Amino acid sequence: MELRAALVTYLKGAAMGTADIVPGVSGGTIALVAGIYDRLIAAIASLHPRPLQHLLRPQDPDARAAFTASWREMDLTFLLVLGSGMISAVILLSQVIPFALEEHRVLTGSFFAGLIAASVVLIGRTVPWTRRRGALALVAAALVVAVSTNTSSAAPPSTLLVFVAGGVAITAMVLPGLSGALLLLILGQYEYLLGQLDEFLSALAGLATGDSPGALVEPTIVVAAFCSGAIIGLLTMGRLVQRALERDRATTIAGLVGLMAGGLYPPGEMAVSAASGSSVQVVAALAIAAVGAAVVTAFDLVTHDLEYV
Repeated sequence: MELRAALVTYLKGAAMGTADIVPGVSGGTIALVAGIYDRLIAAIASLHPRPLQHLLRPQDPDARAAFTASWREMDLTFLLVLGSGMISAVILLSQVIPFALEEHRVLTGSFFAGLIAASVVLIGRTVPWTRRRGALALVAAALVVAVSTNTSSAAPPSTLLVFVAGGVAITAMVLPGLSGALLLLILGQYEYLLGQLDEFLSALAGLATGDSPGALVEPTIVVAAFCSGAIIGLLTMGRLVQRALERDRATTIAGLVGLMAGGLYPPGEMAVSAASGSSVQVVAALAIAAVGAAVVTAFDLVTHDLEYV
């Protein structure tokens, strides 16, 4: 992978990670509008553990060649660079996003509403629309709105529930419009998992200053359970989406656009419910929504010439 492509892929991963940590915004939406969705799904669907057997014979030239071929087939360089960007953003913003949602809820919701609206337009214009595809998009949008409006009270945290939450939340990466953070909110695990991530990072930092490793045990179990569920969910959904794209790409993208359009509801509702109704606030909200739309449009213009599919 060339340096420019690697840097842009890393930044797109960071954008996906940023989106995934915000309720109502989907990392899959970012992948779709950023032009890496097809490649991401294909790479995820191609993942399998068989090439690991070649690592047992590092002295064998044929084994090394087979491992290299499998690495390229699974597009692991792309996944690692993209994943590094996502992880970096999640770690960096795990403290910032909750503050923004609490202190600047209207502007935060407006920004992401503008981001999603622009994404719907950019991707929607590539679809050869028919009545059938339009109806599918409407149903998909209604589904996201229905899910978004049925939040539940917090369930008692457990390793099994965290594992399930990881499998459910990861669908946001392969199904644009469905926010992983929103799904965690619906399961009542969003704030709990943010807290556990903060404890995990704090305990890791504490090891460098001589703190007891005992503080690392509980958050590590939680993080490991979530990641395990996410990996299983990702592999399963990745293969399903790839089959749908291969069978009828235009109809599949139409459904994804519907999911994205439905994804407008959570940040829009967030902004409206927190708004005071003052004219200054309305103007500010519209302005920040326009900024969000401009960011996505500029992102598309700058990176559209990179070959990903």
